Amino acid sequence: MIKKGSLITLVLAISFGFYYLYVRLPIINGYAAKNMCSCVFVANRTQDQVEEHELNFSFLKYTSHKIDTINKTVESSFFGFRTRTAYYNPNVGCALVNQKENVTPFKAIDFDKNSISYKKDSVLKINSVNQNEELDEIVNAHINNKDANTTALLVIHNNKLIAEKYSEGFTKESRFLGWSMAKSIMSTLVGILTKEGKINRDETINEPSWKNDERKNITWNNVLQMSTGIAWKENYGSISDVTKMLYTQDDIYQTAIQNKLEFPINSHFKYSSGSSNILAGQLKKQFKTEEEYLKFPYEKLFSRLGMESMLLETDPNGTFVGSSYAWATARDWAKYGLLYLHNGKANGEQILDAEWINYTTTPAKNSKGIYGAQFWLHTPEEFPDVASDLYFADGFQGQRVFILPSENLVVVRFGLHSQGDVDFNQLLKEILKAL
Repeated sequence: MIKKGSLITLVLAISFGFYYLYVRLPIINGYAAKNMCSCVFVANRTQDQVEEHELNFSFLKYTSHKIDTINKTVESSFFGFRTRTAYYNPNVGCALVNQKENVTPFKAIDFDKNSISYKKDSVLKINSVNQNEELDEIVNAHINNKDANTTALLVIHNNKLIAEKYSEGFTKESRFLGWSMAKSIMSTLVGILTKEGKINRDETINEPSWKNDERKNITWNNVLQMSTGIAWKENYGSISDVTKMLYTQDDIYQTAIQNKLEFPINSHFKYSSGSSNILAGQLKKQFKTEEEYLKFPYEKLFSRLGMESMLLETDPNGTFVGSSYAWATARDWAKYGLLYLHNGKANGEQILDAEWINYTTTPAKNSKGIYGAQFWLHTPEEFPDVASDLYFADGFQGQRVFILPSENLVVVRFGLHSQGDVDFNQLLKEILKAL
């Protein structure tokens, strides 16, 4: 027989385990519903594919999903507990709606993405001659390496796409989620408005709720360089500021601005998805209407680069989720990299000032040289065999757009595993050797 003390211990352990999981279910189910919705309706993936690849770890593998192809919704739950629902809008992607009354406003966002006209003269030239067999072998071997779990790998050299490979189930038409590469796009949009004279990065952020404390002194530059001093916990494996913001809140901007200062402004570098969503919300304040704001990235950036596949997803309030949700084909992500490779110029247009590229690649104060303005920088520890002018957009699970000006090179990689499964220094080293 089980002794009374052991029985009490067992009951307490089970109760604690249930509570531990139960309070996390809104995030677990929210992550599952949001990703299933976007993968199915934005990226045209199948439910089986998403369950096998995107939702095959931790507690997520035990979630179940109900997909409504008529109303474009996804319901996800953990054995029926704490169901979360994500809704799809063709112009702004998928979003979780936490307050039921917000469902209609999300679905009725007044913006037609199809109204945007795109340049047809692509900045990305497709190579048809002088194939590099050694490079092809490197790219093929990397795609075939199951441990790397790479879904797309592109090499763009001297403005030409000279190597391109996709894993089974993906093609040049597939949209890929950039995750935190969306942060780099937010910086680009700020750079465009800076070029137009509408933003000065040394000026303070206009946020009324900060006016009575030290946060009123936070500048655009502080936010861009992740040096606001605002308290923030960036942990995707627990209940943290970032998981609550993405999976339990309808208004990402209000969530991002609510925390108090943890450090003096500009004294600490602290990676924060909240900072990128402050940029997204502040960008919104630069426009008179929601429609102008939602059209802005497409009219002033994506259309000029010919990035027809790009989709920036919003929260239910129509604010871009600037920390995390940008979708495009690998080729269109390559066009984005080429904009930076060519110092802000594309298709004969100076979209960004060259000075902005220099600012982007200048190490942020207290970042120890690893970070610029929403882009990551070269460090000898991480890239001992790659030139020091390397910088890159970086997303969860090893999504990358590498830019290497000294070699006139852009490398795009997408995958479904964490960074530790890919030795990016070795990959770039092999590519450079083949060139």
